[in-house]
Amino acid sequence: TARDMSNIAVKWAEFVPEVHKQHPKLLAEMFAFCIAAAHLQLPFQLVDSLMVSDSGIRVEGWKLIDEIPSDEVCENAVFEKYPSPFVIHFCQRYMAAEWFFGKRKLPKDFFTCEHPLLQIPPKNLATEFNYKILPAKKEKEIITPRIMKHESFMICAMTSIVNEASEFFKMKHCSDNKGTRFDKSMNLFQMF
Repeated sequence: TARDMSNIAVKWAEFVPEVHKQHPKLLAEMFAFCIAAAHLQLPFQLVDSLMVSDSGIRVEGWKLIDEIPSDEVCENAVFEKYPSPFVIHFCQRYMAAEWFFGKRKLPKDFFTCEHPLLQIPPKNLATEFNYKILPAKKEKEIITPRIMKHESFMICAMTSIVNEASEFFKMKHCSDNKGTRFDKSMNLFQMF
């Protein structure tokens, strides 16, 4: 309820500094949230299918992605056709063959009228290849079909989402700019 969240927020803010002193790491504020909820004796319903992030782990919502046929994970209608996680938490880097998505590689001027959109990965990305190329090493690393499917899903989904957002921006703000680009020619993998 809203009251529960308000109570959690008060205790969460109270506990964060002490938790961070004892555990000065990235997840300290999340641990403080858990401590606040436990302190208030608020029960939680765990939902492990709500989001996907790290393609190499077995928890999160990957079971839903595993149910999608591999040759369809890069289809535009995948979200309408199959049950899928509600949240894509893109805090990782995703690699499949010569395809890459990482939020820190997206150019800072990506959401401008003059910048091209991202190149669309091939629809058979998850089925045609069995490797990724680590950008720093430029060497192939064989990956399992399951990981390939997850990485391909994330690359295709993020490419689609980012392009859709950029197209929306351009339609709303670039109508008077003759240099507006809608071509899908930028491949993040090639930026290394």
